[in-house]
Amino acid sequence: MNLERKILEYLKVNDKGNFVDVSLIDENYYLISEAINDLQGKNLIVIENRKPRDFGAFGISDKVNSINVKINSKGKEYLYCLSNPKKDCTESSNKRFWKMAYFFG
Repeated sequence: MNLERKILEYLKVNDKGNFVDVSLIDENYYLISEAINDLQGKNLIVIENRKPRDFGAFGISDKVNSINVKINSKGKEYLYCLSNPKKDCTESSNKRFWKMAYFFG
């Protein structure tokens, strides 16, 4: 959970509307990919599908995998609820808000 929050905070700080590489946030690439899969399963981020880059011409033998993701509005709301535990962030309160918005709109 700590790595997921770290990834979401990094994405929110660097949110310029484009995909951001998060593969270097932590030393363990496997843990990052697991956290990204969990966040995608919760529909909090969007992943850009890319092929691994091969830097064989530059003397680097391994392929470099980058994980490019972008935070969506649901991810920003989830991060806000994690940061402010005193706020009412239940799904029912969000539904009530949109019902009222429809009523007044």
